[in-house]
Amino acid sequence: AMAASQQAHIDQLVQQSRTQDQTVKRLQEDLAREQTRSKDALQQIQLKWQAERREWLEGCETIQACHRIAHLRTTLELSKERSLVLDERDLARREKRARLQRDYRLTLFQAKEAELEDEILRLRDEL
Repeated sequence: AMAASQQAHIDQLVQQSRTQDQTVKRLQEDLAREQTRSKDALQQIQLKWQAERREWLEGCETIQACHRIAHLRTTLELSKERSLVLDERDLARREKRARLQRDYRLTLFQAKEAELEDEILRLRDEL
C-alpha cells in the first residue's frame, strides 16, 4: 500500500514535471515569438524614424537654400543701392569740378578784362 502510494505520488510528480516542462517550452516559444515580434517592430520603427529624419533633413536643407537665396538677393539689392550712391557721388563730384573750372575761367576772364580796362584807361590817358 505504501509502495502504491509512493508510486502514485511519483507518477503525480512525473506528470507535474511533464506539465511544467510543456509550460516552460510553451513559454520559451512565446518568448521567442515575442522577441521576434519586438525585433521586427523595432526595425520598423527605426526605418520609419530614418525616413522621417531624411524628410526633415531635406526640409531643413530646402529652408536653408531658400534663406541663402533670400540673403543673396538682399546682398544684391544692397550692392545695387551702394552702386547708385557711388554713381550719385561721382556725378556730384563731376558737377562740382565743372563748376570750379567754370568759376576759374570766369575769374581769369574777369582778371583779363580788368587788366584790359586798365590798359585802355592808361592808353586814353597817354592820348
